[in-house]
Amino acid sequence: MRIAKSDTVAGLPAPVARDLVRLYRGGTFAQETADTLLRRNGVEDTDAVFARMETAGYLVKPAFDDPGYVWWEATTLGNALAMASFGKPITRSTADRLVAGLLERARMYNADPGMPLFVERLRIFGSYLDPTVDPLGDVDVELSFGMRTRDHQKISAYVRASGRTFDSFMEELFWPQKETEPKAQKPFDSHQYHDGKHRQHHEQSPARLLHRR
Repeated sequence: MRIAKSDTVAGLPAPVARDLVRLYRGGTFAQETADTLLRRNGVEDTDAVFARMETAGYLVKPAFDDPGYVWWEATTLGNALAMASFGKPITRSTADRLVAGLLERARMYNADPGMPLFVERLRIFGSYLDPTVDPLGDVDVELSFGMRTRDHQKISAYVRASGRTFDSFMEELFWPQKETEPKAQKPFDSHQYHDGKHRQHHEQSPARLLHRR
């Protein structure tokens, strides 16, 4: 997705809307952080903002049975907004090279039995599929992954071995998922699915399969 900084998204300046949906990639409870972000940008009625983002298709409430909290998750469209680029387009030859590198990294990741996740499927969709489009604003990638282990102790040991520090247990728990994102964030517009979750959003979309485990 390519948008201009001067655009508005669901009534918000595009950069603010992008920062908001980035908080909810993969589904999380980040209400206080989101409220702070919005108020810092002059928005007081935060509930109205979330209602507009939901109506516009950028955020959705997961089916969690937790009446004490309001959880949000970025949709496919929300993930596209989260990865939206304000930068310059790239040539198709550059995109081809980067896609080949992404595929190789997925194969290397799956070949390492010490990784807590595995890349189940990689698909390319969007404007990249049209060979007449050159240059490209970004490359839409569907990344579907699964768990090699659900043992929290093993996951924590893996995360600690990375040398990273986290502000909360939830950040630590979701780090392996974040790690599977394409390391070259630009130009990839990455849409992640955990164990097939929400994959139906793109299941019927025209796409080119790059990798299947």
